[in-house]
Amino acid sequence: MKYFLFDIGNVLANFDFQQLLQTYADHAGRPVGPQTDEDEEMYVQVEKGFIGEEEYVAYLNKAKGLNWTTDNLHLVWQEIFSINKRGRALFEKAAANGDGVYTLSNIADYHVRAIENNWNGFLEPMTGLFMSYKMGVRKPDPRIYDMVLEELNAPGDQCFFIDDLQENVEAARKLGIQAHRFVPETYDDVERAAHEFFNW
Repeated sequence: MKYFLFDIGNVLANFDFQQLLQTYADHAGRPVGPQTDEDEEMYVQVEKGFIGEEEYVAYLNKAKGLNWTTDNLHLVWQEIFSINKRGRALFEKAAANGDGVYTLSNIADYHVRAIENNWNGFLEPMTGLFMSYKMGVRKPDPRIYDMVLEELNAPGDQCFFIDDLQENVEAARKLGIQAHRFVPETYDDVERAAHEFFNW
């Protein structure tokens, strides 16, 4: 059995982080500046599932001068997300072929809610979901890849993984996973590699 592992952000669903910062500014009525170290740490904590979205929104309200509820957080991310057509096509091809299709994503619960609110059933065809907020660890930490391989009971060379960040790709390769960076300039190469790997 071979497995296709998909990142979500900028692989299945595109987003622009600069657009998020601009949304903060628009809602606050003032420039909010670049991400701080504390901003990044809180983002990591919520993506690991160590804090909930309510606590994260309370932090954003204080740090960015907002007056949000969790509903605002969901709506903002709904506006930011858009379908990555090339990634989605690969996912549909793998699912139709009967391959094991999984997510492997650094993601928070509110991201998932936003995606499902935009496209009901978006993740339902997945064989399974490996998501950082449920696993307590984020890529590129090697532990997350070990957890995936253990759950699948599969060697790395039976797994084909695509991610938009090179550091996540390199970490996966160290465990023998057939990992590829998925960005616009590599879409064609990744598609060819997937066809060869899965014998499509």
